Amino acid sequence: MDLKLNRNRERNPEKPGGSRLLIFLFYLMFIAYALIAIKVILFKTIPFSALLHSGIMPALRSINIIPFNTIIEFFTSENIDMGRALANIGGNIAIFVPLGIFVAYAAHNKPFRISFLCLLLTSFALEIIQYVFALGSSDIDDILLNFAGGAIGVGIYKWFRKTTSSQNQFLMSLIGFFLVTGLLGGAVIKMIAPDLLPFSNAKVEFIYENKEVMAGWDEAKADLVGDLAAVETNKITVYMNPKSVPTTEGKETDDEYVHLQINASTKIFTSHISSDKNTVISKYEEATSSDIAPLLETRDAAPTVRVWLSNEDKQVAEAILISVID
Repeated sequence: MDLKLNRNRERNPEKPGGSRLLIFLFYLMFIAYALIAIKVILFKTIPFSALLHSGIMPALRSINIIPFNTIIEFFTSENIDMGRALANIGGNIAIFVPLGIFVAYAAHNKPFRISFLCLLLTSFALEIIQYVFALGSSDIDDILLNFAGGAIGVGIYKWFRKTTSSQNQFLMSLIGFFLVTGLLGGAVIKMIAPDLLPFSNAKVEFIYENKEVMAGWDEAKADLVGDLAAVETNKITVYMNPKSVPTTEGKETDDEYVHLQINASTKIFTSHISSDKNTVISKYEEATSSDIAPLLETRDAAPTVRVWLSNEDKQVAEAILISVID
């Protein structure tokens, strides 16, 4: 009876099992994949070490909630070459294939719709994290592409499950797939963007051009940090994003929006941010109130604004710094 039961288990790859060594190798490869995926997804715009400079770093945040808007733009925009479009789309799909395999493995005794739901929620959560911590663009198209990649991974898991005759063979197939695709994916990343690989020795270099115009105003000590939501005559509205700094009570508020007065004595500065691999360049300039509206109107993502409040009137901005991504 026991011998027959063991044979049935060996023939049925539906339930993960096999030797402890193979299971250990499978999880080890998944951990390695997870580290690379987190680096590529969350820290592709600003390296992880840049978070140590959060007191002076701008909020790199944008959002798209229109399905297929970004994908269509990739193929229609004259400013985006086809190679970059295919790399972005293919990369968003490929990065979730291993996760689809692992999720299906972890949920082996549950309907596949559970695996699909986990993939969808994981991708959604990563986009939320990007927005909350201002790590780049949050895009519904990324969720769709990630989900497609995860679904492919689930399909690959299902195919291996049907075509292998034992648990050990099943695990070896998954490990082999992880190994081959990991080496190929690592080679591609190494050629295209080596700084995305975990444990790289790349360091972030910050260059501040014309920073002397901000003399006397410490960005880390701003009273308020948010997104510029609206500009009116002698008035700005700031949306309090998750990285906002609490201020003294008494200012005019409307839920998450703060309305502040500006006048002739308000100091206004702009910071234009650009990056090239591990170099982040901030160029500072003095500005006037008439320069603010165009910064909001000509950009898809709302500029980040830091505000220093007047000691006499907490509803008046003594100085503001508007950071935009070039």
